[in-house]
Amino acid sequence: MIGAFALLPVFATLVQPLVGQPGLNQQKATGDGFEYRLHDTDKISPAEFKARRMKFRESLKPGAAALLVTNPLHQRSNDTDFPFRPNSYFWYLTGCEEQDSALLILKDPVLVNGDLTDEILFVKEKNPSGETWTGILMGVEKAKEILKVQSVQPLKKFNDVLSKISPTAFTLVEQPDGLSGSVKGFIDFVNTNWGKLPKDSAPISALNVARSIKSPAEIDLTWKSIKATVAAHKEALKSCQPGMREFEIKSLVEYIFGKNGCESVAYGSIVGSGVHSCVLHYVDSRKLIEKNDMLCMDVGGEYHGYASDVTRSYPANGKFSPAQREIYEIVREAQEAGVQACKPGAKFNVTGQIAQQVISKGLMKLGIIKSASETGRYFMHGTTHYVGLDVHDTGDYGPLRENQIITVEPGIYIKEGSPCDPKYWNIGVRIEDTVLITANGVINMSGSMLPRSISEIEGLMAQKGLGNFVSRIESLSEQKSVHHFSH
Repeated sequence: MIGAFALLPVFATLVQPLVGQPGLNQQKATGDGFEYRLHDTDKISPAEFKARRMKFRESLKPGAAALLVTNPLHQRSNDTDFPFRPNSYFWYLTGCEEQDSALLILKDPVLVNGDLTDEILFVKEKNPSGETWTGILMGVEKAKEILKVQSVQPLKKFNDVLSKISPTAFTLVEQPDGLSGSVKGFIDFVNTNWGKLPKDSAPISALNVARSIKSPAEIDLTWKSIKATVAAHKEALKSCQPGMREFEIKSLVEYIFGKNGCESVAYGSIVGSGVHSCVLHYVDSRKLIEKNDMLCMDVGGEYHGYASDVTRSYPANGKFSPAQREIYEIVREAQEAGVQACKPGAKFNVTGQIAQQVISKGLMKLGIIKSASETGRYFMHGTTHYVGLDVHDTGDYGPLRENQIITVEPGIYIKEGSPCDPKYWNIGVRIEDTVLITANGVINMSGSMLPRSISEIEGLMAQKGLGNFVSRIESLSEQKSVHHFSH
């Protein structure tokens, strides 16, 4: 196997980023601590966040208030934490990406430090010694400058500010799991002084609908997420071969996400081969990929908070068997029919209804089922959900609206031991794309760039991908569970 260092020119060709990579400004230390710097130039503008807050405020009753808090850090083990990710509701209205923060929105202005305001953001104060260990904070002044919220206050003033307010109606938009420290103190204070929460759910419903309808800036960020995800899928298709482990494909796609600017995966990557192709949310990724396996790969990157969600299914050896081809073509037909049905005014579940009909007919034709009532044995999930700041984003599940982003993802999963011809056992196929509803119909965002036809998939798999050039410590198929050492 060729060494990795000999392939640096190959890496440069294979992993060119698809999105702009703004230059990073080096942090500058001062006597008062580190100066906070912005590193990305393509995030949502403060003006858009302000417009969102104004629209949300309109949904509040006279004299009402709403509180949004962000997620806490979650412990991974001992003294290590999972990477922080803001609460999506809080992020949607502020653009603030720091933990231990809260936003108070008021229908009617109140006096805070002598100024009238109807929105108050509470953030952590700068702490030079702490920042050396845990990262650089905006602090009150920088937060006001960057985020353009009317009033920004330090966390320590939270109780003082709230003690002067007595809303006639109150909404806690969401209470994230595992709250502790200052943020939990916010909730405890409000529960004690303003009564049990929430009192008014109408603003939350309005916010859910608002989040489901994407602005041009949100659509642009989703495109960047999708382009990174499509690049990852293509490298996986080219790289996959029998003898690899599932985690090799998983690691490859997540590398491509990061190479193209994604801060995270949008959800736990699913790379299931053989029997695991029939497990909808399989996450272990340890199995050896075998020659006759079908792979079901459901992966998506997250770019500046915005998710993509794309699934492709393909044969490990690069050539569909007759049985794999038959199942794949049914799902392919169901997905195409579902995508074409997406348009403003269509029922949210229209894709599921159409997919169910196509799959039932196809399975009966193959003799796998005798009646449509048996379809649920092999197709047991919905086909559509909203996509945005969460991969399963908010919405009201009403008629489809212009500028909503959704998925279309039918599938067939035939587990070993199913009451059908064994040639179909352990074939799991799902085809999923992230699509945009427009005034003129639908744009298949990921499907416009990532092949779905059998001939195109087999053509990609005939090529070599980045995963074929990266050397391993030893052949994974020959690794032993116990190593013996001589003395």
